[in-house]
Amino acid sequence: MKEIGKVVEINENAAVVLMEEKEKCKTCNLCKKILPREPKIEAENIIRASVGDIVEVEIDEDALFKISVFIYGFPLLGFILGVILSYFLKIAFLKIIVFLIFLTSFWTFGFQKGKKYGLKTKPKIVSKR
Repeated sequence: MKEIGKVVEINENAAVVLMEEKEKCKTCNLCKKILPREPKIEAENIIRASVGDIVEVEIDEDALFKISVFIYGFPLLGFILGVILSYFLKIAFLKIIVFLIFLTSFWTFGFQKGKKYGLKTKPKIVSKR
């Protein structure tokens, strides 16, 4: 997937890119309600773009999907397993403990794995406009 943005900051081999708002974004505005700031990403600056350049950023869709699975899927799996396994226990205190252990361990593992994978597969600036 390729997106358009403007380079606003340079950090060593990376650049902070202010992403362009899409037509769909103008009618929705959900992300601005959640985080009232402009969408910025850090991308590998393989073409040596400078501050102020309009650039095309390539984001690997497979990597984005895998990161989403780690961040959202693993906590959901921990939640489901925690509910199922705690159902078979008789003592209420143990039910809560088993549920929380599964939820927090899968949540922590998913975020750590997603972060590691995300650092390996950064978006790349592929061309100037």
